Amino acid sequence: MDAEGACARMNATARDRGMALLGQFSDAMTHVFDDAFGTRWAEIDDILAMAVIVGDHGATTRQLADTSGLGRRAISRMVARLCSEGLVATRPSGSDRRAVEVVLTDRGERRAAVLRDSIDDFFRESTEIAREISEGLRTTRTPHARAVSVDPIDLLQRVCEAGVSLVRAMPDAANQGQLAARQRAALVQIATQSVVRPNDLPPSLGVSRAGVAYIVDQLVAKGFVHRRRGAIPEDRRAVVLEATEEGVSAVYAVMDAIEHQRDMLSELFAEVALWRQRAIIHVSDLVRDEPQP
Repeated sequence: MDAEGACARMNATARDRGMALLGQFSDAMTHVFDDAFGTRWAEIDDILAMAVIVGDHGATTRQLADTSGLGRRAISRMVARLCSEGLVATRPSGSDRRAVEVVLTDRGERRAAVLRDSIDDFFRESTEIAREISEGLRTTRTPHARAVSVDPIDLLQRVCEAGVSLVRAMPDAANQGQLAARQRAALVQIATQSVVRPNDLPPSLGVSRAGVAYIVDQLVAKGFVHRRRGAIPEDRRAVVLEATEEGVSAVYAVMDAIEHQRDMLSELFAEVALWRQRAIIHVSDLVRDEPQP
């Protein structure tokens, strides 16, 4: 293989590795949010909306739309769902009577307190994977990481904003709510790994075999995946999952978005990698500044 071909293969390998690590980080972060709010595979839009509401102690539907990039109908459906779960309530905005403000309920406040502690712990424990993501995406243009905030909810919001922008990069057929979070996670795994059997998916998706079968059925029905037999010589009856052209296009659209945003993502994950160190320094500063008896 010539140098150009080797370089292309290396770039493809690095890209697939970066995609896989970003997926692992996103899935783990989603589980932290799910544990805090009692949800199951919350959508990145919902996590971002709650981060904005928690961080700002309330937000108007207009602010949520501006932050997430969702339309009014999508925001209305999201808010209605959060209201039905008893996490938020709505009221006329005090500053603009025409605007609707979304605020946390008492239950939402309790869940938010759990989220603040657990997401702080998550960022502290994510030093290694965040460092690998940052270094893998770094270019000569990437600025050095800086500690922008000491608030874990602020960092969560910025990570979610980056995640939303990557999800939005998917073609319309795979976006606009047609692929749920677990379906996207499964599609990425199928499209970026050489041989994927249905039984390979449950550990990463956190669902039963029946749940995986349903997810795969949905991906097949939507034209992103197909099942194939005979792909494994030693087991001709084995079923292998393969991404269709539409499925590969959806995943590679996200990869292209990662490529275009790699400086921003590298800087953001460098900040995540420094979170534990920053937290230690922050606590030390608080102890030092306490008045002595």
